[in-house]
Amino acid sequence: MNDRPAIAVLGVGAIGGAVAAALGDAGHRPALCVRTPFRHLSRSLDEETRHYEHPVYTRCDALSHQDWVLLCTKAHQIEGAAHWLRCLIGPDTRVAVMQNGVDHVDRVSAYVDAERAVPCVIRLPAHAVQAGVVEQARAGTVQVPDSAAGSALAELFADQQAISFEPSADFVSALWSKLVSNAVGGAICALALKPLGAVAAAQVRELVTGLMEEVVRVGRAEGAIFPEDFVAEMIQKFRGPIGEHWTSIAADRRDGRLMEWQARNAVVGVLGRRHGIPTPLNDALTALLALADAPST
Repeated sequence: MNDRPAIAVLGVGAIGGAVAAALGDAGHRPALCVRTPFRHLSRSLDEETRHYEHPVYTRCDALSHQDWVLLCTKAHQIEGAAHWLRCLIGPDTRVAVMQNGVDHVDRVSAYVDAERAVPCVIRLPAHAVQAGVVEQARAGTVQVPDSAAGSALAELFADQQAISFEPSADFVSALWSKLVSNAVGGAICALALKPLGAVAAAQVRELVTGLMEEVVRVGRAEGAIFPEDFVAEMIQKFRGPIGEHWTSIAADRRDGRLMEWQARNAVVGVLGRRHGIPTPLNDALTALLALADAPST
């Protein structure tokens, strides 16, 4: 008798593909919910390529309610995936929101109760070569709340080494620490069309510092805790090996896809206004990214 939970991975790009592969390593056979079909999933990691015979679906009417839905689309793609969410989520379904940003639970509130939504902080260096083909640079980590739901999600990934799950007692700080990097590095690199090393360039030093300080101020108002030297240490990281890395939002602009600025920079302004904190630099970058996303007339 198979007592494994029914799992669907919604969105099988770089993150979804790597997550689905890790589930396969852990003995699961998740349903892969995609727009572009492919025969099978493959993942390259540590000079080894593995193939997974997970079922691939392009229509939601072939599936019923799942025990788990791992939402791996970009944050701005949730509306386009609404028909999948309505099909896959039942009264007992848990949803792991494996996306960027800080408002994970709010994004899926129309589909699942807050206590069954599990926000995740993803640190997973992977990219999709083509549909169903993922290259993962090294083992990744996923931070989850230190809760029963977070532990249940981590348990799905037991007995595999490609992704480690780390419960965080201060999950709010984990979310906002990641957003500092995503909001600033993503926006600068997307607008400049350069890899992450651009963030450490002398020409943008004051801009980068100001942007990060805005995010930190809003994050603290939301309950996040940052060390006093957090901004300086974050800028220093961009001078290291990660400087050659292209952020997903910069790669999206380079390749002509819509960008994920809503969950990165726009949310800083929205929450800043809620707390009465000015965020003029993030607001300016939000406007520029939105303009870059707008269709030509």
